[in-house]
Amino acid sequence: MPELQNPLGMDFIIFELTSNVVSCEEAATAKNIPLLNELKSLILTTSAGPHILNLPGDKRADLHAIKRRLAIKEAHLASGEMLRSLNVRPGTVCPFLKNLWSLPQLISQELLHLSYVSTNSGELNKYIIFDPMLLSFNENAIVGNFTKLEGSS
Repeated sequence: MPELQNPLGMDFIIFELTSNVVSCEEAATAKNIPLLNELKSLILTTSAGPHILNLPGDKRADLHAIKRRLAIKEAHLASGEMLRSLNVRPGTVCPFLKNLWSLPQLISQELLHLSYVSTNSGELNKYIIFDPMLLSFNENAIVGNFTKLEGSS
């Protein structure tokens, strides 16, 4: 089982699903929670190195906003090779995994207004529920508006 890093030093409660899920839509449906409360964590490759982008499950990333905020020229979704090098695969990216916690964390400000979010615990059939403010305890956290406006491409 992947090891999780809780910034407050307590253990997460791990819940189990009856089947594997990969997408936020699948996870929210399986957990019977709003898609908004399903954390979407994406690994980005940028000209400043890898970053994790955390946003509500019903939102899309705004790579232009990320590039402006970080003052960089390049930002895109990490390749399969990059995911393998970080020992994750689609559906298992959890910002609290010990091997990912040290990466800079981009946090959509919308998350911090939610009472809870849920995400996988590094496995396709296990998950955690937590206060999204925990993400801001990362020493490399950057909070901003990183989601696309409705109707924008």
